Amino acid sequence: MSLEKEGEGKIMVKYHISSIDLEKEENWINRYIRQGWRLKRISFLRYEFISKKTDAALRSGETEPDENAFLVRCDARSFKTRTDFQEYITFLLDAGWRHIKGDWKQDTHYFERISPNASEELFSDDASKAARYMRQAKIWLASLFVLAACSFSCFLSMPFHLQDLLNIKAQYLTPGLWQMEGIEFWSALIFETPFALIRSGALNLLILALALFTLVLLLYCIARAYTLSRKVK
Repeated sequence: MSLEKEGEGKIMVKYHISSIDLEKEENWINRYIRQGWRLKRISFLRYEFISKKTDAALRSGETEPDENAFLVRCDARSFKTRTDFQEYITFLLDAGWRHIKGDWKQDTHYFERISPNASEELFSDDASKAARYMRQAKIWLASLFVLAACSFSCFLSMPFHLQDLLNIKAQYLTPGLWQMEGIEFWSALIFETPFALIRSGALNLLILALALFTLVLLLYCIARAYTLSRKVK
């Protein structure tokens, strides 16, 4: 999808689910970079690109960027402090790479190549490329332990009984609810349904199911990141 924004030049917006495989993520973005676009920002699934011709001079002083200008590369890491993060950003900026997305607590960072003297790769060897996947795995593993602990704690503190779940109608306590009609009935039903779900334990069961799904997803991400690190080596 493309659109025009006054004063900013031509804007192209793409929606994309970011890949665990950082090389695939880079290749997807750089396909548009080589078509004359430049990655401007990423917001969840929304990737916004701007034409090199309208934005290059404003942001980097380049008036005629070639097809390899503003290539995007990804890294994965988190930082103990904002100071460490800022030093990391400054170091790569001095090397010709500008930070686009990622904060000190996030694991994925996006950089664009802004200097013609900069290498076209963010990492100089395969070992460094593999290490970023191991950092991903460690970050997700830490998240896995935290989520597992929270899920177990919530499960113990919010018990539910199967008989209450099977007889959810009994959890509606509004007097005369089932004798009401029309708008009065639907208003009362909609209002009390969340409370009935809580009393029956259905909401607890849903939370547990979502937690288990997230745990499985994290396990997959960890395994995939480890596999990718071995593949690079």
